[in-house]
Amino acid sequence: MSPIAPSRQTLYFLNRLCAKPPSCRPSLLILSTAARREYQTPHSQQFTSSCHFSSPSSAPSSSVRSAAHIQRQDLTASPAADTGTLPDTSTFYTLFPSTLPHGPPPQPSSSFAIDLPTLRREFLALQSRFHPDKYDASSTTHGRALVLSSLINNAYRTLSDPLLRAQYLLNLLYGIDVTSEDNSQFQIDQGTLMEVMDAQEAVEEAQSTDEVNRLKEENRQRMDEAIGKIGEAFEHDDQEEATRECVRLKYWRSLQQGLDDWEPGKEVRLVH
Repeated sequence: MSPIAPSRQTLYFLNRLCAKPPSCRPSLLILSTAARREYQTPHSQQFTSSCHFSSPSSAPSSSVRSAAHIQRQDLTASPAADTGTLPDTSTFYTLFPSTLPHGPPPQPSSSFAIDLPTLRREFLALQSRFHPDKYDASSTTHGRALVLSSLINNAYRTLSDPLLRAQYLLNLLYGIDVTSEDNSQFQIDQGTLMEVMDAQEAVEEAQSTDEVNRLKEENRQRMDEAIGKIGEAFEHDDQEEATRECVRLKYWRSLQQGLDDWEPGKEVRLVH
C-alpha cells in the first residue's frame, strides 16, 4: 500500500488545533519563507503557553473534533489520568518536544533526520498519558482524548517515515501537496523517468530470488540517496530540490513494493 501524506483538510484541521490569541507569535503553519528566515526565536518560545483550548459550548457537534476542544481541566480531572500539561498541537513536530526541540528544518539546529528510537519512546509516553481508556467512556472527555490520541498516532506514523515526513513538510512549509490527484506539475525529469523504466523492466525480467535481492539492494541505495538529498534540501530551504527528490523517492518506494511482491513474469505497476 502506498504511503499517504496529510491532506489539505488535515492541514486545516491542524491549523485549528490551538486557538491563538492576538498576543501569540505567528505559527510556523502560516509563516512565509522570508518570515521564517527572520523568525529566529528559539523553538520553545515560538509556540507559547498562551495558546488555549475553547470551552465545551463552542465544540462542534461533529464526531470528529479538533484537539483544540480538549480542555485542560477535563483531561486532568480523572485521578487515573496522570496527564500533566497537554502537548503543543501546533504541528506534528511540537507534539514531540524532547525528540524534536528545534522543530522542523530549515530552523536553526534542526534536521530532517530523526532519532527514531527516541521518537518512539516519547510517542509511547504520550500515548500512555492520554490514552482514552483512562476516561469514562460516556464522557465528552473520552471523546476529546480519542481525538488527541488519534492525532498523536498520525504524527508519529508520519514523522517515522521519511517519505511521509517529506510530504508533510512540503505542505507545512510551502503549501505543496505532491499527493494531490492533479500532480502533473510534479512530474519527474526525463533522465529519472528513463532510470525508473529501466529499473521496472529489470524487476519484471528477473528470474530468481537472488536476482531480486540484488535489485532490492540497488533500490535501497537509490532511496537512501534520495532521502539524503531531501534532508539537505529542507535544511537549506530549497523548495524545488525538496519537491523533486520527494517525487523521486515516491517512485523508488513504489518500485520497492513491486520487488517485495515479485513473482516470475509478474507486471510491476508503479504508483506515482
